[in-house]
Amino acid sequence: MRISKLSKFNTSPLRLMLFLFCALFTFKVSQAQAKSLQNIIITGKVISSKDGRPLSGVSVADSKNSKIGVLTNADGDYQINLSNETKGLRFSYVGFTAKTVDIARRNVINISLDESTSQLDEVIVVGYGKQKKVNQTGATETVRFDDAVNQPVTNTGQLMYGKFSGVQITQSSGLPGSDASSVVIRGVGTFGSTDPLVVIDNIQYVGLGAFNKLAPSDIESISVLKDASASAIYGARGANGVILVTTKAGKSGKLQVDYNGYVGRQQVTVVPQYLDAVNYAKLRNEYDINTNGANAPIRYSDANIKAIIDGSNPDQFANTKWSDLILRTAPVQNHYLSFSGGSDKTTYRMSVGYLNQQAVVRGKFQSDRYNLSLNINSKVKDWLTVSNVTNAYWDKFKGPAGGPNAITGETGIINQFQRSAPTIPAYYSNGKYGIVDGAYQNVNFSFGATNALMTGQLGDYQNDDVNIADRLGVKVDFTKSLSFETSGSINLQYGKSSNFIPTYSTYDWAGNLVGQNLVNTLTNTANMNYNLLNENILRYSRVFHNVHDFSILLGQSASYTKNNGFTGQLSGFPSNAIQEFDGGGVLNPKVSGGAYEVALQSFFGRLNYIYDDKYLFEFNIRRDGSSRFGPTHRYGTFPSASAGWRISQENFLKSVNWISELKLRGSWGVTGNDNIGNYIYEQTYNTNLGYNLGNGVDVGAVALTSLANANITWETIKQFDIGIDAGFLANHLSLTADYFKRNSTNILYTNFPIPSSIGVTNLAAQNAASMVNSGLELSANYRGRLKKINFNIGGSISKFADNKVTGLGDKGAPTIDGISIVEIGAPFRAYYGYKVIGIFQTQDEVNKAPKQFGSNKTAPGDFQYADISGPNGVPDGVVDAHDRTIIGNPYPKWTYNMVASASYKGFDLNVVFQGVQRIDRILNMNGEQPFAGDRNNALSYWVNRWTPDNPSKNLPRIGGQNNTIVSDFYVQDASYLRLKNLEFGYTLPKHITQKFGLENVRFYFGGQNILTFTKLKNFDPERQNGGSTDQLTPLYKIYTFGLNLKF
Repeated sequence: MRISKLSKFNTSPLRLMLFLFCALFTFKVSQAQAKSLQNIIITGKVISSKDGRPLSGVSVADSKNSKIGVLTNADGDYQINLSNETKGLRFSYVGFTAKTVDIARRNVINISLDESTSQLDEVIVVGYGKQKKVNQTGATETVRFDDAVNQPVTNTGQLMYGKFSGVQITQSSGLPGSDASSVVIRGVGTFGSTDPLVVIDNIQYVGLGAFNKLAPSDIESISVLKDASASAIYGARGANGVILVTTKAGKSGKLQVDYNGYVGRQQVTVVPQYLDAVNYAKLRNEYDINTNGANAPIRYSDANIKAIIDGSNPDQFANTKWSDLILRTAPVQNHYLSFSGGSDKTTYRMSVGYLNQQAVVRGKFQSDRYNLSLNINSKVKDWLTVSNVTNAYWDKFKGPAGGPNAITGETGIINQFQRSAPTIPAYYSNGKYGIVDGAYQNVNFSFGATNALMTGQLGDYQNDDVNIADRLGVKVDFTKSLSFETSGSINLQYGKSSNFIPTYSTYDWAGNLVGQNLVNTLTNTANMNYNLLNENILRYSRVFHNVHDFSILLGQSASYTKNNGFTGQLSGFPSNAIQEFDGGGVLNPKVSGGAYEVALQSFFGRLNYIYDDKYLFEFNIRRDGSSRFGPTHRYGTFPSASAGWRISQENFLKSVNWISELKLRGSWGVTGNDNIGNYIYEQTYNTNLGYNLGNGVDVGAVALTSLANANITWETIKQFDIGIDAGFLANHLSLTADYFKRNSTNILYTNFPIPSSIGVTNLAAQNAASMVNSGLELSANYRGRLKKINFNIGGSISKFADNKVTGLGDKGAPTIDGISIVEIGAPFRAYYGYKVIGIFQTQDEVNKAPKQFGSNKTAPGDFQYADISGPNGVPDGVVDAHDRTIIGNPYPKWTYNMVASASYKGFDLNVVFQGVQRIDRILNMNGEQPFAGDRNNALSYWVNRWTPDNPSKNLPRIGGQNNTIVSDFYVQDASYLRLKNLEFGYTLPKHITQKFGLENVRFYFGGQNILTFTKLKNFDPERQNGGSTDQLTPLYKIYTFGLNLKF
């Protein structure tokens, strides 16, 4: 009882106290650090040598210690505090050639930088280190976020849209807290999870949960490692590619405070259109006649339809547009505050973030996310550096009973677009929720609705997800060339949820009872997962005779993960206001729980050799041991090799002025995959069994129902890549192209025939299947200046060959589910069904065609399906299960992106377009089928269905034969081009902001998913692969107004 009351206590003062404490702590730390600052203060301005314009955001740092540095402001000015020992300053800026100058006792140093604009000069993050892009031989892309991230993204994955070639990002749901984006790098290479490994500040994560919930403004860079040479250093965990995230760190100097925030409104991108009540009633009657004969009783009489038209009886015969009532415009807001600074020895950065997002679906749905980030680096001695980084979030989701599940499924809110008849009012005139219409007591009675507005308010659900990740690193520099680093990290995730289904009753317009739930139920779950990681890395690098550049990395890591989960359920509480287990519930107690452990040990190494800045070589090897395999197959070895040739450095090209950079590179490597189930190699027993001994006596039982696979081993992925990097016109134009081919073998597969005599129902997965995937990637970028307008425009396009299953193992059988198939020669889980070749227009056509599913009721207006095969593999004059075939590909043939930015004086504009081409989605679960079920409505286009007076060639008749089975009629082209992000901002002039003691003030307007070009109607084309995706929360477009402040 006390806990229940506390849960309703207003915690805003607590949040304020926490915020003030953090701010005070940071202020005290900054004061302490400031005391150690030396008296050397250097100021100056950085401009472009080409046109004299000031450069904002230039990194100005100690030439020997990059952690001591500042950024130039909007006017190109900087001020940096240095120690007496500092000899030089290094000025670096993306798009310009870096410059190092001696201080020489100067207090004012003004610098002009030469334009380079080459992305090839960038330093990018790779596995366990950094490399110059010009020296890289693997397929890696990096995007930097040097300033505030103002895009109205609710998960970090949305930042990747339009930024990377060969990477498919998909947001499948618009429900707050459940709107995470999936990321697939270079297509599908396994039958299991396709999630890449995520590494945030050298902490490794399984899954994309922590990545999607980072505060976007904390991110300094995101790198994607795509080929085996780049990802093999992570061994088994890098099989699906790697996403490396580096968060922002502090710079030496005075305390700097940044605030970024926006408020906005969300609207669904598409509102589906269904039949209105009049057409629904008429077509429902037509359905009953076509199904049951001309004399069948109809559901709605002429008087009923007249009442709908004239609105004379709205309680019984309404005209409700459920999609308009269920969907709404919802608010969203984001606030972010950071503090950073430090001395020449120690730098720090702390940030807090808050995201509040309500749902575009009416109801209690709301998500609140709190972020905290701490980053401290300290050079304790000249040879000793200690670093600590912490990233944490607390994600709170509230909703009605069922939580996210209240949205999906047959009785879910979104399915009520079709399942709730439009003849039922949202509310009766007495204020009660509408449940039935006036036909529910007819002979052909109508069915009640699961009123979506009621579902959105019924009961309570709350989920709390807390994630804390911390890494402590210690680095020892033995010499300038040799260093050793050891680190320990922990990622702790705790989640709990409470779901309360209350008692309730529903009534008709006259107050008569229609339905009720007499027993309330509370379900609580708790889950704790933690991962411990220790890594030890020895690095050596040295240049011999100015032409032989060697670097060597040797490392060891050990990881341990444990997960515990528990669920309890109790019913029969005396009041719906009591939602705690100790509140008096006595009925139907249930408990369940489980745990698992996973351990991984690895040894790895990397050798880089560069000869004369022309010839580049890299070799990686990693040996992983995983507890998911038996003792004899526990370890796997995964090598990779790559090479590059900087042709532009050859004498025969140095005189070609328009070629600034030209590099050819190639790679080959092997990665493993242990992202499989636990304990497959060990024989386990099924404890969820029972026997009835008669007289109501039930006893628990244990049995062997699945055979283990003691020989299970690593899935293996071999990948080949060849690429080219080029820069032209003084590196104003840069191009990158890659071709890759990935061959996956030893993939786990389970569909094998089982003799009934052995007494088990299934076999553990076998290393039997294989598949191949390949593609081509091309990206280009141009930076330039047109009078006073600086601009940048770039884009990428990726073409994928159909990923093909090449083997299922000895006696492996195809796997067929409701809409897809896994078979040799086809894309993995390709859509599978019947091909529609037309609509029968006459009875003569029906009589001459192959018999459709053995039915004698096939008639004009029904689909005609193709007779493709038979029991002997050839057409047999009968359409049946043998005639199913591939009807669609769930993977895109093309993905493409375009990004552009421009600035003029204080104005700036950023645009991101993103698209996919030749991708199929099957949509047949929310109004696409003509009156499927006993009450469903249909999308509005069904008004043009086949009738004797309207012999349509596009839509079949209502209530015909076999018109709702899975076929290519329900497979739709989900290709689209979308204006993914738009941002327009204005920065106030310096002379105005200085009057208020502010360094920088910027206002901006932002938008996401603003404009979409697609052939798909009624539903958003961006959706996950699989069935029933049309029953998920629609995606949203966001319009925001924001503010950036720098103190």
